[in-house]
Amino acid sequence: MIPERFVFLTSREYLFRLFSNLLLFGLVLLVDGWLLVRASRAWGVYLSLAVEAGTALVGVIIIGSTIHTRLNRIHSSAVAGSFNPVEYAKLAAAVAAAAMLILPGFAGDAIGIILYLPPGRHLFTWIFLKRNRSALEESYEYYKLSLFSTSPGREYADPEKHEYQKTIRWNSDRKPDTKR
Repeated sequence: MIPERFVFLTSREYLFRLFSNLLLFGLVLLVDGWLLVRASRAWGVYLSLAVEAGTALVGVIIIGSTIHTRLNRIHSSAVAGSFNPVEYAKLAAAVAAAAMLILPGFAGDAIGIILYLPPGRHLFTWIFLKRNRSALEESYEYYKLSLFSTSPGREYADPEKHEYQKTIRWNSDRKPDTKR
């Protein structure tokens, strides 16, 4: 007997979506492999590998700063108590674009660039919000709760408590004065 929490794994809709996504991913891998073989025949193996590594490096540098900026915006809006699901969706688009640029292959790089540029990012944001809005609200509440948590070792959202915490850490790091 299958436990109730795993029953959805046997539904036709779930299995169709799972195998369709796997086939799409496999198609992207095949196109990537074909393009890499064609590029290495035309340019040489080392130049093809250098181009792939260069796009991954550029992707990490450019999209990494975008991810950092989005995380800072989400953090400041959570401290202020406002919830903007579009910021979460744009963060997801930037992370997906970075992942596609880091993975080897020209088709993955093209998808990553499309996801990073505004038209692709807006389409990804729209689809992501349509599918995950309730999950985003739950994750926002969890994040806000963790911000205002008073567990030891955590940074506080309240600046006065944060300064107090820095003072405590600074005093605990000082070595005792043994010269008397």
